Amino acid sequence: MAPYFSALYLEGLLLGIGLFAAPGPKDTLVIRQGVSRGPIWGVVAICVVSDMLLIAMGITGLGSLLDSRPKLVALLLLSGAAYLLLFGGQRLLACLRDQSMPATQVGHSQRGLLRAAMVLGFANPYAWLDTVVLIGSIGAAKPAGQQVLFATGAMTASLVWFVVLALGCQRLTGLFRTRAVWRWLDAGVAVLMVYLAGMLITDSLDVFQVVLEGG
Repeated sequence: MAPYFSALYLEGLLLGIGLFAAPGPKDTLVIRQGVSRGPIWGVVAICVVSDMLLIAMGITGLGSLLDSRPKLVALLLLSGAAYLLLFGGQRLLACLRDQSMPATQVGHSQRGLLRAAMVLGFANPYAWLDTVVLIGSIGAAKPAGQQVLFATGAMTASLVWFVVLALGCQRLTGLFRTRAVWRWLDAGVAVLMVYLAGMLITDSLDVFQVVLEGG
């Protein structure tokens, strides 16, 4: 029985790591805070808790509900693409204006940072695709007695990933002492967001094609 339960936990853990390790908006926020030595653990906590709540929502049925409505999923994909393009555009604009290097952290900016983490955690369509739609629909399809352990594995993956990412980025502080390096980072983030948006648009077109063929 123990190996059986371990396999379920490991399945959720590996799936979560595979999804969370793909860089996204939340990851770039953690990276920027880590290399700038700014307040980071509040951001990490929000990222992890948001993933946990969204996974729980998906496992309890929202993921299957979305999976059975391909048009809604396609719209979610397109909204996710639009969000990523906006996020990437902001970083590109900061790069072009030489505003990439973070300013000194103060109280109000820290509150703004936590608000940004909340938006990226809960109102980010890209995060919903990973947690609610993908992990949630897979977990919801499992028998009721297996769902909790599978979800726990996926939630652990989020915790491990963001803690490791934060600690790793803090070690790179020495590389980010110049404005030029920060501009290169923002340029890379902008390119990555455009690439991810392109993938979401392609996926949405595939979903719409399936809907049209089925209709």
